[in-house]
Amino acid sequence: MPKKSLIELVIGLACCVSGAAAQGPVYKLLYSPPLGSNLGFPYGIFEGRPGLFYVLSTWAGGATGDSVFTVASNGTVGPIYSFPLNTLINVVQATNGDLYGGGSQATSPNYFYYSMGPSGKGLQEYFLTGTWGSAFNTTVAPPNAIYDLVARAVSDQTGYGFARISESGKIAILHEFSSNDGIPYPYSRMILGPDGNFYDVGAQQPHGISPMFILRLAPSGAYSRLLTFPQVPGYDAFPLVPASDGNLYGTFSKGGVNGTGVMYRATLSGQLQTLASFPATISSPRSLMQAADGNLYGTTVYNQIFRYNLATNAVTLVYQMDVQGSQGHCACILVEGTDGKLYGAAPNGGNYPGMGAVFSLDIGLPRPAPMVSGLYPSSGAAGQEVLLWGNYLLGATSVSFNGVPAASVRVTSVQSVAATVPVGAASGPVTITTPNGSFTTTTNFTVQ
Repeated sequence: MPKKSLIELVIGLACCVSGAAAQGPVYKLLYSPPLGSNLGFPYGIFEGRPGLFYVLSTWAGGATGDSVFTVASNGTVGPIYSFPLNTLINVVQATNGDLYGGGSQATSPNYFYYSMGPSGKGLQEYFLTGTWGSAFNTTVAPPNAIYDLVARAVSDQTGYGFARISESGKIAILHEFSSNDGIPYPYSRMILGPDGNFYDVGAQQPHGISPMFILRLAPSGAYSRLLTFPQVPGYDAFPLVPASDGNLYGTFSKGGVNGTGVMYRATLSGQLQTLASFPATISSPRSLMQAADGNLYGTTVYNQIFRYNLATNAVTLVYQMDVQGSQGHCACILVEGTDGKLYGAAPNGGNYPGMGAVFSLDIGLPRPAPMVSGLYPSSGAAGQEVLLWGNYLLGATSVSFNGVPAASVRVTSVQSVAATVPVGAASGPVTITTPNGSFTTTTNFTVQ
């Protein structure tokens, strides 16, 4: 076969690139619960191992209550655990690799937290004191704790608190919200900020009545307000997301030039800036996350997946799911997998009316490289186990302390890896390597 000229090769490469670009986003339905399945109504999702996603379902009928199950990137489904009838739960993966969440018993007023291994074995239940119950804001934080917003009925009203749950199940109420504190907004979600504090959207009264604000809770339980919104364009304020630039981002589902929603940024010093109005064709944003390309992605109530470009402030449509809902009915939760694809859990729609769907969407994002933001502890002798905390850490193949390979490495979640300081290590940076790349810390670990 004759050799192709350089011009022919360039033309061929351009055609290939053009063809890939023309293909556009690739949607794949991974799982749609059949009618009568106890795995129906998926509404939570996270990656627990490369290509394996844990999904929480809120099935309210049949012989069991809510369930945790896995869906692989190839569509394989694996049950993990189904709770007793009418139990309400949520689920996160802690720094020890186990699954944690909160719920309530259908046959009694007992509220509890639970833990179990990633395979569903070893279920433990830890009961809260009094009438406190999880408000489904469970958030993992380093080095080995889970935090949550909790609620209870007080004089025909709902009172709120801030709780810490250790990985061994010890529960402590760190702060009880006073009337001056307001309440966490029910459609928002508590997040761990880049400064180690927790943030959430709050309102002075239920149903988003102004004033609305961003509240801050220190790990000690100290409460403060980061800022108060000067005006609220609608009653729907949705979860904040901590971005790689050190700021918090969020949306309102109304307002803006077109009345279809606005994007805003809040700095940790309390400055607020409205960044962009949503186009008339992209309406009512609900969820938000940051992907490895640095941009923010989210969903709307009209089955739309959008992108917000931090550099240009542009909001653009990435993918329009079918309006009938057979691909899943969003707004829904999105996460980015280690393969660079977006994965979503939609509580409605799918192949069966109203049962929901789990799906992937390939929009050409790069595979996310690992990132480490903290070492816990930051010093220790040989034999000390150190928690590396960050993101996209699944599949880690090695950790080294100033160039010396760790004595052992345990990958415990997408955000955490435990590594043991080796004999012969010297003070210096720590490097972690995954199939997607390597990351070296800018701060040193001190070997004692």
